[in-house]
Amino acid sequence: MRKTTKKKLAPILIAVLAVIFLGGMWMAPILLALMQCIRTMGEQIYLTFPVLCYAIVGAAIIAGILLALRQRLREIDRGEEEDASQY
Repeated sequence: MRKTTKKKLAPILIAVLAVIFLGGMWMAPILLALMQCIRTMGEQIYLTFPVLCYAIVGAAIIAGILLALRQRLREIDRGEEEDASQY
């Protein structure tokens, strides 16, 4: 059981670091655009659509990372972590 926990540590750590990194890159432009929208209330319509598209793409990337992490943890639980070394 301890060996399995040790093998899960690396994928979890990498996924957390990737989400933090991408989250920072993803949130900064969104917050800046929203602050610009608030400052210039007349131009809200022009900035809202690109910001929404950018937010959806960023959320999809982070969701993909989390799904890949879930799949990798299931592989480790089933004992498939060393299958590639056979070839």
